[in-house]
Amino acid sequence: MKRSAAVEVRAPARIDLAGGWSDTPPICNALGGTVVAAAVKLSGRLPIHVRVCRRPSGVLVKSLDLRKMRELSSDAEIADHSDPHDWCALVKSALTVTGWTLARGGLEIELSSDLPKGSGLGTSSILGACLVSALERLAGRRHDVARVRDLVLELEQEMRTGGGWEDQMGALVPGVKILRSAKGARQNVGWERLTVREEARAARFLKARGLLYFTGEKRMARNVLRGVLANFAADGEEGVARVEALKAGAERCFRALKRGDWMHLASAVNEYWMLKKAMDPGSTNDRVEHAIARVAPWTRAVTLAGAGGGGFMFILAKSAAAKREIVSRLTKRPACKASKFYDFEIDGGGLRFV
Repeated sequence: MKRSAAVEVRAPARIDLAGGWSDTPPICNALGGTVVAAAVKLSGRLPIHVRVCRRPSGVLVKSLDLRKMRELSSDAEIADHSDPHDWCALVKSALTVTGWTLARGGLEIELSSDLPKGSGLGTSSILGACLVSALERLAGRRHDVARVRDLVLELEQEMRTGGGWEDQMGALVPGVKILRSAKGARQNVGWERLTVREEARAARFLKARGLLYFTGEKRMARNVLRGVLANFAADGEEGVARVEALKAGAERCFRALKRGDWMHLASAVNEYWMLKKAMDPGSTNDRVEHAIARVAPWTRAVTLAGAGGGGFMFILAKSAAAKREIVSRLTKRPACKASKFYDFEIDGGGLRFV
C-alpha cells in the first residue's frame, strides 16, 4: 500500500449489552470471553476522530475536546507513557506499540471525542484503535482488525490501564454483534453480526424504547477493573461461575436480539447488571442507584455501560410512553448538573477512514 501524507479516521462509540469483563485479561485467557456490543452514533455523528499527518520533526499532539497541545521532541519522552493521568499517554503508547520513532520523521496528531471523559462507552480504547489504525495506514500497512485489536491491548498494558478487547472490537466491527474468544494467551476474537433485517428491527425497537443517559459520574475504568480482577482472583470457583454466567447471558442476549424477543433481551440486560454488581460493588454508587430507583416503575431493564461506577446508563423502557416519562423525570430533576440524555442510533459502518 502506498504511504499517505495524512490519514483521518472516525469511529462510533459502543454500548455493551451483555458479557463485559469476560473479555478482560487474565479472565479471558483462562476462560475465554463472550460479549454482545452495539456500535453507535450519537446525535447522528461518529463521536471519535483522529487525524495524523507528517511534519518535519517532533510529534505535535492536539486534543480538540481537552483544548490542549503539546510537542513531544524526543524518543525518550515518547517512551515515558506509564502514567494514565498524562493526557498524552495514549498517544505515546500508540507510537510505541506501532514502532514509530522520530527517526522516521515528525507527526502532527489531532484527537477529538464528543463524549465526556470516563463515559463508559469505550472512548479511550476506541481512540487508541483510531490512532493505531491511522499510524498503520501512514506507514503503508493495510488495515487489519485483528492486528489493531492486539495493538490496542498492548497499548493499554503500556499505559497500565488494563482493559480487554471488547471496547475496540465494539467499534472496529460495525452494527450489533456477539464477540467470542476461546481461552488462551492469544485472544483470537470472532464475531457474528445480526442480519440486515434483524439489525433494522433492533434499531426500531431501540429508537422506541432505548435511552442513553449520562449520569454525570466520571470514573477511571482501570480503578473499577482492578476491583473486578481482585475479586475474581479471590473468589475461586464462585468467580469462575460468575464469568461463565456472563458468557451464557451474552449468548441469551444475542439470541433474543435475533428473534426480536424484547422481554428476553431485557431479562439478559438486567442479569448482566446484577452480575456486574455481584462481581464488584464499585460498579455502582448511591447516586446511580437513586437515579435508577426514581424511574424504576417505567423501566424494563437498566445497566451502566462499560466498567460502570458512573458514566452512561443504558435503559430499556417498558413502552414508548414510559420512555417519555423517564426522560421527563430525569430531565426535570437530573442526577447532577452534568447529567443529560444523548440520542443514539446503531452504526452500520464501524471504524472508517475518511
